[in-house]
Amino acid sequence: MIISAIGRRGCWPLSLGKRLLIDANKKQGKRWNSGLSKIRNIGIVAHIDAGKTTTTERLLYYSGKIGRMGDVDTGDTITDFLPQERSRGITIQSAAISFPWGNDCQINLIDTPGHADFCFEVMRTLKILDGCVTILDGVAGVESQTEKVWKLSHFLPKICFVNKMDRIGANFNNTVKNIATKLHTRPIIINFPIFIQPEKDNFQEPKLIGVLDVVNQVLLKWDNSTENISRENIKVIHIDSQSPYFEDMLKCKESLIDTLTEFDEDLLAEYIDVADGDCLKLSPQRLNKSIRKSTLNHKVTPVLSGSSFKNVGIQPLLDAIKNYLPSPLDINPPDLKDNSNLTRNVPANVDPTVGLIINNDKNLSMALAFKIITDPIRGTMIFIRVYSGVIRSGSTVYNSTNGEKLRIGKLVRMNADKPQEIDYLSTGEIGVLTGSSIGENITTGDTLVSHSAKKDGLKYLKSKKELSLQIDPIIIPPPVFSVVVEPQTLGNKSHIDGCLRRLITEDPSLQLSKDNETGQTILSGMGELHLEIASDKLINEMGAKIHLGKISVSYKESLEAPTSWEMNSTDIESNGYHFNLRVEPLNQNDSYKDKQNQMDKDLIIPLRNENNYIILENNKDFDPNSSDWKPVLPFESIVNAITSSSLVELQRGGKLSNLPLFDCAVRVKGDWKIPLDEDKPTEVLNIIRTLVQNALKKTPRENFKMLEPIMDLNITVNASDMGKVSQDLTSARNANILSIEDSSNTSEAIKDMIEFSDYADSMHLPKSDLSVSSNSMSQNTNSKVIKAEVPLQNMIAYNKTLRSLTQGRGEFNMEYNCMKKINQTRLAEILKDI
Repeated sequence: MIISAIGRRGCWPLSLGKRLLIDANKKQGKRWNSGLSKIRNIGIVAHIDAGKTTTTERLLYYSGKIGRMGDVDTGDTITDFLPQERSRGITIQSAAISFPWGNDCQINLIDTPGHADFCFEVMRTLKILDGCVTILDGVAGVESQTEKVWKLSHFLPKICFVNKMDRIGANFNNTVKNIATKLHTRPIIINFPIFIQPEKDNFQEPKLIGVLDVVNQVLLKWDNSTENISRENIKVIHIDSQSPYFEDMLKCKESLIDTLTEFDEDLLAEYIDVADGDCLKLSPQRLNKSIRKSTLNHKVTPVLSGSSFKNVGIQPLLDAIKNYLPSPLDINPPDLKDNSNLTRNVPANVDPTVGLIINNDKNLSMALAFKIITDPIRGTMIFIRVYSGVIRSGSTVYNSTNGEKLRIGKLVRMNADKPQEIDYLSTGEIGVLTGSSIGENITTGDTLVSHSAKKDGLKYLKSKKELSLQIDPIIIPPPVFSVVVEPQTLGNKSHIDGCLRRLITEDPSLQLSKDNETGQTILSGMGELHLEIASDKLINEMGAKIHLGKISVSYKESLEAPTSWEMNSTDIESNGYHFNLRVEPLNQNDSYKDKQNQMDKDLIIPLRNENNYIILENNKDFDPNSSDWKPVLPFESIVNAITSSSLVELQRGGKLSNLPLFDCAVRVKGDWKIPLDEDKPTEVLNIIRTLVQNALKKTPRENFKMLEPIMDLNITVNASDMGKVSQDLTSARNANILSIEDSSNTSEAIKDMIEFSDYADSMHLPKSDLSVSSNSMSQNTNSKVIKAEVPLQNMIAYNKTLRSLTQGRGEFNMEYNCMKKINQTRLAEILKDI
């Protein structure tokens, strides 16, 4: 049976039924009225070069959103629209796009970067998603960055798509086992690849022709014989007992049901009582319901296969997104705090018609700002995810993070770099705020509160406490590389300063600091490529005329012991202000956030970078949670003043080399006082700034220590090269080797998660996977994985060294682990080079 499609309208079968594709052109400027249950907010995540952008391009094409598929190599894809992305062939920033699937489903998709340098871009995207699709390279299996993004997205239900099954050496079965043993989940096979051996030449590799759908018992066969791929190229063949694929399909289905019945008692009862133990009697609809339930409960991970480049397996992937990933009605409410930074048990209920309702107030709208860009026409654009209520164009919103009230302009929905104006954003939707003043008053991670029914209805909300609620903010990792940025002439310094401010506003994982001795501006980021892209954007996009220094490692300073207590002077105190504080070190990479419940009622405020905190001790005379708050000055203003002044002074750095302080806390004693009748937050700001400054000035130089970034390192090499690489690591790199394993060895998984290793051994894997070649098997058998911890300074330009030691066969991946004290032997040498 041949499935036909005409233009942008077509049909395609799953469950042997017809599904209408919505004409995207006719929907421009309109909203899908499919209901919250039909919305899918998903991300595409993977290791670099696994095929995320290519897969996204195919999803858009087969949904009818676009009429022609772009290609990464030719630089004409929809979601990679930045000049740097198209010239380098990689994704640098996440791109959002919305499209329909089926006759009622709206998919809001975000394509994310795969390179480790852009991990913050992935982190802030995952924060606002409901589910994600993990793309795996069928040849490489589960790679290091795949493991990293899997951990980052541990709270999201996921499906896996094993891509590149058309490539020589692709191995579906090994990849499925990798998913279980390396990602510690239970993969369930929804479909698996089907190959044929070319009749004329038995020496050719098997050819991928389609996938076998286990749930619906059909072979989906794609005809890719022509260069002009259309939506008409699917042939659906029902699998009966006479089919050569029947046995494989049957065993895979039995394995699927065995797994599902462990977590779905209703399915088990139906399987035994109604189907009499015959898996073929369970309908696809019943199985999909059970798969969805177990996926949302993080019990299983559906696995599909195909080749995005060859356009195989995309429509089943779209159906899996619709059938198995959550809607906004299925997610847990976000963690909420108030402006005293204490977690609050605020009532949060899900209504099937309007979605999440917070504090039993249907009119309370809450959204999280997760990304900022600057458009040459519209100016600053704030990407938000709406968690409850409705936000309308032209309405007034309150930024509960900084206490600012502002009016927004037009709302838009982004289709990559193309904005589409809309009237409102409702619960579960992702969109963009515009307006003349929003760029000055909203930053990444801020919470926006509004009134659903009235454009300026903040005063109609139930209580002031609602205006103080905040969604748990986005954590920014510390930068590890730095570069000096200098203007070519003093005349263009103000322009350059503006460009730098715009740069760090759009990407908060970039940080600016000043060298107090030289006056140089230092730009810090997550990696060499990260800083190269930022520099390219400054020069070629923003027109900044600058000189750039050599990229170097970002060192930090910290304290060995607390400073002495500093109290403001009597003349200031006589005006009614009294503060007493000290700066103290944290335990290495400690997080006060995790200790909040152990700290009585002390207020713990994380600063935006450098793992620094404010500790505002409990003050029985000034209780922000009391209804009887006597001072005119709001408590939020006090907190903001203390935070702002402390942040500035800690950034000024320590006494060793004026480097920013890291892992420190400014502790304000609980005897602080403010006048009841004055509203002067600047007084608090000036006092705190002076006290922190004095505390650090009086601290002896020997009480400061210097920290360097330590990286987790994974290197994959052939066994014959292992000795040379290990020797280089321990001698020239000063690395601490933690383990050496076979690349296919699952000893770590067996030790840590025996159940997943046993599950991988017990599940049925299809014999029809003819993709395994002897070359790929021997290569995997002889590969070793070296895991180590190493100072970042010793890994600069390591790629060239590894290529030389392994004749180009070795691969490595690094990610930030911690900041560690530099010993005295190396300290003097490093201080000379800074």
